[in-house]
This record gives sequence, structure tokens and C-alpha cells, in this order.
Amino acid sequence: MCGAPATTRDHIPPLGVFPKPRPTDLITVPACCACNRDRSLHDEYFRVVVAAGSNDSPQSIAILHQRIIPRMRKTPALIVDFMSSIRRVDVHSAGGIYLGQVPEFPFNRSRIQVVIDKIVRGLFFKHTKHRLATDYVVADFHYNPPIQASLQNAITRLPLFTVGDGSVFSYCFSLSDTAESESYWFLMFYNDTSLFVTQTNPKPTQERRF
Repeated sequence: MCGAPATTRDHIPPLGVFPKPRPTDLITVPACCACNRDRSLHDEYFRVVVAAGSNDSPQSIAILHQRIIPRMRKTPALIVDFMSSIRRVDVHSAGGIYLGQVPEFPFNRSRIQVVIDKIVRGLFFKHTKHRLATDYVVADFHYNPPIQASLQNAITRLPLFTVGDGSVFSYCFSLSDTAESESYWFLMFYNDTSLFVTQTNPKPTQERRF
């Protein structure tokens, strides 16, 4: 994914988001050892965040008991600090109807962006058979953004891809007809309770290297 010789394969999305028994169609892409190893702590942080924001889906509860609670023995500060920041808030519809409570929590955007970047680059490679162009970047993600009805209709017309039955991870995307590395991505975790929206586009002019 970075252009260095690929000597391993990296899971897209991180293996740790899937509880056991895991699907048989997990996605892997070629990766160098440095990229695979250096992102492991970010992968763990990502797993905690998406599980906490999943509104108690069965799969996220399984991950909590299988992976997150046991890991507290090894990295208690990370897990305890994050879990203690979670609170439940009331949610109302646009018309004022009470919809119940959902978890709300702060998170480190830069760490989540590292994992979203990896997922998008990996999926881009899987579907196009080539790496994202070096003068393109994965844009900052939007987490559970409000989506207008017209855009919802456009998204539902895109092919939906799933890993396993889709209860942990599913996604759809759109590739530009004119720019080879321009694309839009919709990444959904734990029965679609955690949605990440991003795109790939050219680097800002000042960041380009010729």
C-alpha cells in the first residue's frame, strides 16, 4: 500500500473488529512489515471506538468480551480511560420524538484517520488492482454524518460489499469516471451503527512533490 516491497498481508479492515468465529472471506492486501506492524496500536484503538459507538450490537458485545476486556489486563490505561469517557445522551428526531439514548464519547481523530486511510487504500487496491496514486490522499473522514435523502438514494444504488454476513463490516464506493484515483467510500461497522464517509482526492498543491 505504501510502495515498499510487500512481504506480508494486512487485514482490511483490522482483524480485531471481527469476533470469533470469524468469516471465511476476510480481506487481506499486500503490505510491508513496517506498515503492518506500526499501525497495530491504532487498529486496537479503532476497535475500541467502533465497538463503543455501536449501540450494543451483538457483534460488538462479542468483541467486548472476547478481545477488549481481556486486553485490559495488558493495556489497562488505554481501555479504562476511554471507557470512562463514554456517556449516554438522549436523542430526538427532527420532529422532537424521543428516540432513546446512544453512547457519546470523545476520540482521537488522527488515530482513527490512520486506520480509515489504511482501509480505503486497501479496498482501493482490491477493486482496482493498483495502488492509490502518490499525489492523492484519503480525505479526513466524517463519522455518522447526517445524509440528505437525495444522497441516501444515490448510496443505496451503489453495489454493497460485505465481509461475512455484513453484521461487522460492509461498504460501498464510487470510482470517478474521469480521474483514476478519485473515489468516494462509505464504510459501515456493526450492523451499520458506525458509518465512516470519506473520499480520495488530489493532495493540496503545497503538499505535492514533483
